[in-house]
Amino acid sequence: MNLSATVSDRVRSLARRRPSAAWRRFLALGLALLALLTFFWPDVGHPAVVASRDLPAGEPLTAADVQVMSLATPLPGSFPASDAVVGRSLSSPARAGVPLTDFDLADVADDQASVAVRVADQGLAAVVRPGGRVDVVSAAGEVLAENAAVRETRGEVVVLTLPRLNATRVAAMSLDHALAVTLR
Repeated sequence: MNLSATVSDRVRSLARRRPSAAWRRFLALGLALLALLTFFWPDVGHPAVVASRDLPAGEPLTAADVQVMSLATPLPGSFPASDAVVGRSLSSPARAGVPLTDFDLADVADDQASVAVRVADQGLAAVVRPGGRVDVVSAAGEVLAENAAVRETRGEVVVLTLPRLNATRVAAMSLDHALAVTLR
């Protein structure tokens, strides 16, 4: 037998021994306290910006219009701080206490406008998706707008965002006739 055991020999010798009853009780008590602590540990939640009152669409948001609340689960597309939404406008009205997401905010610039267009081909209207790009063509074959962003679709009506000058022309033409759109 070697009297000068190495560190690895000492560790193996300790590992072969059965822990004492006091040590096992101490370990069990520690694990029970840890389980109890994690059970009662407060959930800090997930911050999200919510409407502080009923808000109309189209008006720029102010700091008084929104507040930050803690949600139990994270909400995709939500904003953790109010400075991300102040100054932007809503694309549709929002109720008080409802979290605001990226889909709720309008991304229309000052030189842009949105217009609802009745599409002549209902089959094509079903294919057009929000976020897509289209060209708007009149019944006479004249291109009224190019690269218009699709904001929303509802049946045969497609809401497009395009330059303000083109938007008024498209709106005027869509009063009399259904227009065609070409996918990009």
